[in-house]
Amino acid sequence: MKSLSLLFCLAFIILSSCQKETPNTNQAKQLTFEKINYYRYSIDSNSKPYKYRLEYYFDNGKPHRWLELDSTGTMMTDYIYAYNENWQHIGARYREDGTEEFSIEQVTYKNDSTMVTEWLDSLGTVYYTMIDNLNKLGKTYRAEFIGDTTHGYDSTFYTTEGFPKRIFFTNTKGKVYNDRRFEYDSVNAYGDWVIRKKIMGDTIQEIQKRETYYDKQFTSEHGKYLEGIISSGKWSENVISFTEDESVIFLTRTSDWENQFAFTAEKKNGIYTVTNSFEALDTIYNGAISPSGNKIIYSKRHGDSTSIHLMSRVKSNWYKHVKFNNISKIQGGYFFWLNNSEVCFQNKINNGDLVFAEIKNDQLIITDSLDTLNTNEGTEFSPYIAPDRAYIIFTRYTEGDIQNQGFFISHNSGNAISPKWEKPIKLNMLPYGWSANIINNGSQFIYTNGDDIYSVPIEKLKLK
Repeated sequence: MKSLSLLFCLAFIILSSCQKETPNTNQAKQLTFEKINYYRYSIDSNSKPYKYRLEYYFDNGKPHRWLELDSTGTMMTDYIYAYNENWQHIGARYREDGTEEFSIEQVTYKNDSTMVTEWLDSLGTVYYTMIDNLNKLGKTYRAEFIGDTTHGYDSTFYTTEGFPKRIFFTNTKGKVYNDRRFEYDSVNAYGDWVIRKKIMGDTIQEIQKRETYYDKQFTSEHGKYLEGIISSGKWSENVISFTEDESVIFLTRTSDWENQFAFTAEKKNGIYTVTNSFEALDTIYNGAISPSGNKIIYSKRHGDSTSIHLMSRVKSNWYKHVKFNNISKIQGGYFFWLNNSEVCFQNKINNGDLVFAEIKNDQLIITDSLDTLNTNEGTEFSPYIAPDRAYIIFTRYTEGDIQNQGFFISHNSGNAISPKWEKPIKLNMLPYGWSANIINNGSQFIYTNGDDIYSVPIEKLKLK
């Protein structure tokens, strides 16, 4: 059974995440993502958080998922909300550090002012219950914790803005525990708190700094994209690709570069919710999903050589369709789909060169060697091509030459049918990385550094 302290923490976090703050301007916006950084008091400019809390919201404003991470980014708690068809909160699945399987929580309502939360064991038997008494705004002001018997009560008081002001637990003998107060030092233009102190007794125990976001970029200040969901913290994320409508992500994760695992994530109500293992594939080296989402091209490592494969979907079933090396003998990887039958990728010749190729009659046929982009000394790989073929962004790595390590861009001075690729220019504003993508109506540049997926506002690249 969970410890009481964990349950009280859970109750507080759920309460905090569900609160609807009242904006203090007419410019109210809906939160899409927030990150709370927890610092031990006192702090200075060099202080690092000892833990983090992330919360993601659906595009209708309902909370989707929150995670707690320790200072290293390791997941401590992962909580995913469940709703019925009317978007009423009916429970969750959650897991804690050291567990792979999710536990189940179910929520029911006795009436408009009473919510019942029950925790279930692996057999579906209720082993712990929390009964929340709700105020007129739907917020908990008193919560009863029940195991075999009642263990005690949480009491919560709020500020005039609706923020938790004081929370404490009282056992059945009237003894008060875990009494904490919150003082709010900063509120943003939309009425959401930004900095608060946690106080116990007369001592400041903690400073909490909250990052609040109202866009669709799901990126925190340090640049990680969908931290805890896509940027897992547990694995190294190596490549990422999107369908044309960005409804599906395909990515690989690894702790062993030559043997990576494929995952997908589907967008639901405005957000990529969870990543799922792509069971149709064994371990691969890297790969990419087609614009339609019906094909995946990927490579596998065999010592110093690679093989290129294509997998296709018929209805909901995926099939291993063809191994291109059987005919073409082409080796390579790090693919980008220009359309559903044409790809750009790294051909393994000459240390690694970029080429265009067509997929036709189960063959991979090189159509352009892109000589302007490639070098004899360096490795060029992992391209992104603009939809109108106005430019290519790719990664170059030349051993011992920092100026030829990083992202490069080549503009097309011709047209989409007869391109003329100009000499590549290094994008010095970006760190070294690969797997470039531009998403979100052209507003967001996505890449990996080999450990996590990062996001940069497109204006930072100054592409024009």
